[in-house]
Amino acid sequence: MPLRFLLPLLLIGPTSATPRVAPVAFGGVARADTVADTTFYITNRTRKAGRTTRAAGDTLEFGYIVTRFIDHQGSALSDLLLGRVTAQRTDSVRLTHGEFVDRLRATDARAAAHDDGAVLYVHGYATSFGRAMSQSAEIAHRGGFSGPFVVFAWPAHTALATWPTPRMLISHAYRDDSVMAQKSGASFRAALAVVREAVRPGALTVIGHSMGAQLVGEALRAPSAEHDALAKEPLHALAFFAADVNALWFRDSVAPAVAPLAARRVVYASGSDRMLGLSRLVNHSPRLGQMSSSRYLTDAGVEVVDVSQAQRASSSGWAIPLDMHHAMRLSGAALFDFFYGVVNGQSPTCRSATGLASRDTAGVWRLRKSPIPRAAGCVASGD
Repeated sequence: MPLRFLLPLLLIGPTSATPRVAPVAFGGVARADTVADTTFYITNRTRKAGRTTRAAGDTLEFGYIVTRFIDHQGSALSDLLLGRVTAQRTDSVRLTHGEFVDRLRATDARAAAHDDGAVLYVHGYATSFGRAMSQSAEIAHRGGFSGPFVVFAWPAHTALATWPTPRMLISHAYRDDSVMAQKSGASFRAALAVVREAVRPGALTVIGHSMGAQLVGEALRAPSAEHDALAKEPLHALAFFAADVNALWFRDSVAPAVAPLAARRVVYASGSDRMLGLSRLVNHSPRLGQMSSSRYLTDAGVEVVDVSQAQRASSSGWAIPLDMHHAMRLSGAALFDFFYGVVNGQSPTCRSATGLASRDTAGVWRLRKSPIPRAAGCVASGD
């Protein structure tokens, strides 16, 4: 087999394929099992001939994309989180800064009526603009999230592998993206400031997935005007999912620096994430998204949630069997915990009250291999 086909199996990155897209016939009335979702985006990618490129620009582009989903199972919450979906992009609109803020503000006002928060999501390595939008749309859709969901789409590679170089035989694309993630820190802070301008104070949750956690951690750790602004008006929550971040650097440098910036800090980790296992070999350091590393964070004021045994959604695509533990969009029980617990402000003890998880003696919340709770709410007191 040619080397270019073997490389993806040797590299660390998000192996979750783009949601399966199927042609959908639309008449005057949408089918009962069809739902349309709007996903906002901010990107520092430049465009060439109308198409986004991998080059980083000095300005931000704003817009939104509408994705129409068809759910193939029942209407229960667990069906949405764990079942199979097909999707079709139906609209794509670019906006000015002012138009973006106005539309996001209106969406946030509607969300406030349902006690929903807002989410700013940062994708991982080897994720094209199109894949970033489709994966994030599925994350929000599976979570049944009706609040504003914004993607910061930084200029990652569009594939898991590039041609090797003499110094980086199997990690060229990975190293490229790691450098680009660091270079995108200022653009992310600018994007975060725009989103905060549009949503209610204290209603925004920021989450970084995979290498996106590197970007978020470094951007918020470093001194900046945005860091100072968040210290005065903290985020609702800051979360890291399957974080491809040096765990020791996070513990010693990031965790203390971001503690004043968010009312709640959460790390979702797994003991079965093969992609992070490969990253550990490439980087010669433990990764934050590995349970063997994250369990030591409870003393740093960070909520650690072990998703190793949590229920996951049906998978599709050749890459998924390699490691579905890394794919946020397929982590059904973890998505329930994130949207209905963290984003919407449930007490951590609700995990025990609903039977979703138990807390061990080290303070780690371990999601059980048990049915998704029938209802999102619970009656719980204390933390």
